[in-house]
Amino acid sequence: MRRNLLLRGTALSAATSMLMIAVPALAQDQAADPREQEATEVEEIVVTGSRIPRNEFTSADPIQVLTAERAEQRGLSDTAQLLQSSTIAAGSPQVNATISSAFVTDGGPGSSTISLRGLGANRTLVLLNGRRAGPAGTRGGVSAFDLNVIPQSSINRIDVLKDGASSIYGSDAVAGVVNLITERGRDGGEMSVFASLPVEGGGEQYNINGAFGRTFDRGYINISADYYLQETLRAGDRDYLNCRNQYVFEPGTRTRADRIDPRTGEPQCTDLAWGQVYVYGPDFSGRAGRFQFDYDGDLGQYIPARPTNPAVAATYPNAPAGFYLVNYDTPSRAVTNNLSPFALEESIVPEIERYTVFVDGAYELGNGVEAYAELLLNRRESRTDSYRQFWNYTYTADFLDFYYGPGAGGDPVTGFTGLNLLSATPITDHFDAEQIVDYGRVVAGLRGNFGNWSWDVFAQYSRSDGDYTSDVILQDAVDSTSFKTSSCVGTNLPVSGRPCIDVDFTDPQFLAGNLTPEERAFLFDTETGNTLYEQTYVEGSIAGSVFDLPAGPLGVAVGFHLRRDEIRDVPGEVTLADNSWGLSGAGITEGSEETNEAYLELAVPLLRDLPFVQELDLSLSGRYTDTKTSGDATTYKVGLNWALTDSVRFRATHGTSFRAPALFELYLADQTSFIGQRNIDPCLNLDQRVADGSLEQQSQLYQNCTNPAGPGGGVAGDFTGGVSSAEVVTGGGLGVLEPETSTATVLGVILTPTNSNLSLAIDYFDIKIEDQVDVLGAGGILQACYLSDNFPNDPICDQFDRDPALDGSITQVRDSYLNIAEQNNRGLDFTARWYHDFSFGTLTIDSQTTWTLENNQATFADFGDDFLGEIGYPELVGNFNVSLNRGPWTAFWGLDWIGNQDDRYERVTNGGSLFQTIDGRRTEIKAEAEFTSFHSLSLTYDAEGWTVSGGVANVFDELPPAASAVAVGTQGNSILASQYTEAYYGRRAFLRLSKSF
Repeated sequence: MRRNLLLRGTALSAATSMLMIAVPALAQDQAADPREQEATEVEEIVVTGSRIPRNEFTSADPIQVLTAERAEQRGLSDTAQLLQSSTIAAGSPQVNATISSAFVTDGGPGSSTISLRGLGANRTLVLLNGRRAGPAGTRGGVSAFDLNVIPQSSINRIDVLKDGASSIYGSDAVAGVVNLITERGRDGGEMSVFASLPVEGGGEQYNINGAFGRTFDRGYINISADYYLQETLRAGDRDYLNCRNQYVFEPGTRTRADRIDPRTGEPQCTDLAWGQVYVYGPDFSGRAGRFQFDYDGDLGQYIPARPTNPAVAATYPNAPAGFYLVNYDTPSRAVTNNLSPFALEESIVPEIERYTVFVDGAYELGNGVEAYAELLLNRRESRTDSYRQFWNYTYTADFLDFYYGPGAGGDPVTGFTGLNLLSATPITDHFDAEQIVDYGRVVAGLRGNFGNWSWDVFAQYSRSDGDYTSDVILQDAVDSTSFKTSSCVGTNLPVSGRPCIDVDFTDPQFLAGNLTPEERAFLFDTETGNTLYEQTYVEGSIAGSVFDLPAGPLGVAVGFHLRRDEIRDVPGEVTLADNSWGLSGAGITEGSEETNEAYLELAVPLLRDLPFVQELDLSLSGRYTDTKTSGDATTYKVGLNWALTDSVRFRATHGTSFRAPALFELYLADQTSFIGQRNIDPCLNLDQRVADGSLEQQSQLYQNCTNPAGPGGGVAGDFTGGVSSAEVVTGGGLGVLEPETSTATVLGVILTPTNSNLSLAIDYFDIKIEDQVDVLGAGGILQACYLSDNFPNDPICDQFDRDPALDGSITQVRDSYLNIAEQNNRGLDFTARWYHDFSFGTLTIDSQTTWTLENNQATFADFGDDFLGEIGYPELVGNFNVSLNRGPWTAFWGLDWIGNQDDRYERVTNGGSLFQTIDGRRTEIKAEAEFTSFHSLSLTYDAEGWTVSGGVANVFDELPPAASAVAVGTQGNSILASQYTEAYYGRRAFLRLSKSF
């Protein structure tokens, strides 16, 4: 029996090793490649997309195969990099270590997930050797498999099923299935070392792994160990990742029109301000004054002197010694300090260390029964260095008296005379984070054959235990210095209980982030939270042939699945107490889900060897799912596979999917945060926007915003939003949420012209999700309300509050998980492959392109967002690869390309403008990303047990596209999107050395 299993595994390996990366299984009866012809003759291979044994080349489902060999040729050493660069993922935002460290994402900082078609990691099922793998990560949003868990060195290939498969694999397989298949069939050992070295330094990657396997009469065992190190890539390592500029142009031209800093002669940096004190009050005639400390001793030559006109001089008072008034005219605004030294140390790609051990084996017990087991142990340690600005508001007279004279501060109770309010904005590097995630997974099962039937019963247990440590600023410590009129010494802080000290926020050293040990001990803290996620399930199946039909045997698979998921997330003490300045508070997220499922799958051969019907097969599958929190549902899938001739094959599938809300979507404890009103409110500066032509007075947005029947009694046309912040409350939807349902349709044609060595495939996909579970975001909620045709009676308008007493400012937005109307994703996958044996070697060319035709989302209020073509959602992505094999040598050239994207239409539609007025000059912003391509070259030598592979990735040092930060999220001037994070490294050389024994 063991020999039979090894034969099957060897045959499958032979079949797939001929497939290049990003080439799906091309359904064909007689392959043009004689090596593929040999593979097609091997029966009973279980491929991703079905539990019934069948040959991979005759599958009705579109399957994309990614190989470890191709990843090595491209200089990749990370599972996430390999998956996310495939066209089925590159056309939409993905979460990798860079993105998860820059934004709040499910799974926490440092995590990497896969979202097929951009439909979400929660809707992409990840299997490990054909079995569901439990989630990993930190914080309350854990629900998806973290690709850090399994190193690329352990993977032989990855099968990507490109359509929905809930009826076959269960909940979460909405967008498709990713099956990570580890290296099998070893009979010996292998050691490998890898290094990737960016030419400019920073972001180095190193990998050391070893594996040993032994096959014996009644079984086998494989053991592999892997160490991976990703060095930090800091903003200061690349000039295009720091010093964010205005990045604007003269209208209609590509001539830069940024404000120029006279100190450098370069466009002014516009990152976080530091070393400055803001003063508000009537002495500025309603304008805020900004005082900047002269750290370099040369500001005087750039800052104009105080006006001598008495009337103007009263409006603009002198700054105190060492400070300059910097924002009342153009020259002053050009020399503000907006690029702290801390910003250059910020982690763009975080430091990550991973340690992994993977063991799998099997032993034949006799009587056709085999016991098998897998053990996976992984530790991820990730570290991120960052910085932040914080501030306080104070009425203390000390700073004002310094230049106005004693008593100038006035009386805070009866009202101020002179300057009313002072705010200081120091910078600190106390904003680092660290995550340690220990992940374990064990699988144990029995499998066997009797007659033409095979059966399999196994149990799986996975456990993710993650500690997340964060630097925080204490809210009660900052509050103790705000709006002060006297010393706080002798009192204790109300939440943290620390003895209070007086902090001078206007001290130049403090503003620059150079705090004394006493100040740091008073204002700062470090906290650690813990996330535990456990998944336990038992699954069993039996598959084989029932009887022969005229066109062939009827295949059947039937099985069950019983699963329990549990999560418990306990934030750090400061977060639990909601005492972290400027960050969200959160409670304990705890809950469980139980899922019971039964499924049936049929493979029905309908016709054989008839005119225009060489082969016609029908596949049917159904699944019944019952959950503790979301009730039950039935899903199905129908597939048709029609071989017209040896050269032409059609395939089609249509199915439904069911996804119960994830644990965090149900049980997430209310989290609170604050966001500036100007970041979320679409009803700001209405009259000004009408005047400059960027908004029409008769538009739906203007009319709804100013409608007295709207929230808060309507908004005045001159409402600017001020400096107020709104509280945002996010929580789970237990008892409110309904499960998601979806349909997926795929239509494909495969062409394999005889004797051409050419294979072509075109697949049309259409996926529609209804009752999608999501949060809209504070800005999305307000947009949905004010652009609703049912305003002001749309229920979405009840999710936020405006306070008429505060000029209509937004006070709270309730952004909990809810069911929105739908999400649609539709497009075409193109695949081509050709090879030919020349006298000088075998030349292979392959290419894949994904053309997305529709990508939109609608809320329950029928307010739709069409993401297609916007930044992060390119319509077209693709790759083109050429390899030449001659004896032990293989040369490779690869091209990955990303189509242009454009946010200009979306910006104007939402009331924005394509122009920005800077110092009285009308300038044009850049809100688009041009076509971008990345080339890689490598050469591999493989002989006598040694393999040496080296090359260059991003050969031409292509930079990520640049854009205006006012319109697009950027790092420096570079667009911050997952499609371009590989470009942050720049040109890099890589080398891999392997020895088998």
